[in-house]
Amino acid sequence: MKIGFINLHKFTKSNLVKATAATVLCSLLMILACLIKYYIIGKPVSSGIWFCMLTLTIATFVFMGGLLMYAMVSRNYIIAHTRYFVAFLSVVAITFIAHLYLSIISPLLIAPALTALVIIQLSRRKQDAFIFNLMEAMMVLLVLLLEAIMTDGEVYMLLGGGRNAYLWYLGAMSVINVGAGAVVPVMLRDKAKRINYLIVGGIVMVASVAVYALIILVHANKLFLLQYFWLLFVSSVITVVLSLIISPVMESAFNLVTESRLAEWTNSSQPLLRKLALEAPGTYNHSLTVANFAEMCASAIGEDPYLARAAAYYHDVGKLANPSFFAENQSGYNPHDEILPEVSAEIIRNHTTDGYKLLKAYRLPEEIARVAIEHQGTLPITVFYERAKQLTDSEVNVDDYRYHGETPTTKIAGIIMICDSSEAAIRAMDKPDGERVDKLLRSIINDRITKGQFDKCKLSLHDLDIIRKTIINAFGGVFHQRVKYPEGKV
Repeated sequence: MKIGFINLHKFTKSNLVKATAATVLCSLLMILACLIKYYIIGKPVSSGIWFCMLTLTIATFVFMGGLLMYAMVSRNYIIAHTRYFVAFLSVVAITFIAHLYLSIISPLLIAPALTALVIIQLSRRKQDAFIFNLMEAMMVLLVLLLEAIMTDGEVYMLLGGGRNAYLWYLGAMSVINVGAGAVVPVMLRDKAKRINYLIVGGIVMVASVAVYALIILVHANKLFLLQYFWLLFVSSVITVVLSLIISPVMESAFNLVTESRLAEWTNSSQPLLRKLALEAPGTYNHSLTVANFAEMCASAIGEDPYLARAAAYYHDVGKLANPSFFAENQSGYNPHDEILPEVSAEIIRNHTTDGYKLLKAYRLPEEIARVAIEHQGTLPITVFYERAKQLTDSEVNVDDYRYHGETPTTKIAGIIMICDSSEAAIRAMDKPDGERVDKLLRSIINDRITKGQFDKCKLSLHDLDIIRKTIINAFGGVFHQRVKYPEGKV
């Protein structure tokens, strides 16, 4: 479905309504913050107050509406996952309000690239940081200029004085803010450690002072403008401190998938992973191997390898409900030998829905939880279907032996579906080699194509071919033959 040139395939009308409501709400909060500030400073009002307020209101909605349009046109993902868009808008509103009130002391305290530094930690696509930072910087500039107009130039700041100085400070910091917002995403590309943000904050501090010095070279009263340059160091500290406070709060409040949180979720000390390792060690080891395959496959086709690894770690946690009923956790005794095949099938297929519920209970994000319910798709559990046919002369409905999940809706889920089946099948092979593994993988992939398992996840035939080759290259390192040592020696 399209509205004009806007593709709505990737998000629903409900997503759009939520995103629009968030845009309106954040806009109203920002306008309210402007009114409260104006009331606090108590400057005399010019005759054009209502015109300025109308301009402020219209401009705020235009800028925020522009962010909504940007997301709709080129960032369908953050509309489809509305919590990302709401989080980004919340960051814009918070930083806007912070800058608005810091300007009471001096416009030199406008923290350069604060919006960019926060959003770059929240977004899986770094260019979002520049756009949102640019919009916030332009809104701050416009609002503070309108404030000066509304008060007939009687601007208020505790440090530094005079209208001319105020406008110079404001202009200089707007240039620095936009420039830093453009550079920071480039400097932090592919860097997940929070220490990197401290380093970049230090670089921004030095660069801000240098740019400010260059800007005031054209001003007649250079010494006056230089006397408060130390505030630039303070503003850079504010940038780093606030970004390190706001980002974790937003990550937790909106349950976002970020590089930092992915690193936390794949740490073996995570409660759910510890539980899996203790209660279902075979499943845990299987998940680690699948994660290795999935990470390499995702990277090979341009998907997020860190998300693939995290999703693979947790894709089988539903087996914790009945770990002994899964082959990798058994040591000789198989409880399925004593129960009917339909009961066995129900226990096995429940691990996808149980896994989804468990992951949501542990507050893992939807992107990871969905993989648990999608990684088996709607495939039949063949072993119990065939056993049921052997036990009865009547017709057996294959649908009674299918998984209750859904077919993969993302490429990550499709990758894990292939890697999950491949790992189990390769491990079960007697003396696997490259040729036999290749034949096996072709069979697994073709079977899932025939059964429509990849219809919703947009995995192309080229992607599937790359995935197959990647697993073949990787399997030798995972299932390699160990050297046989003489008896009693290692």
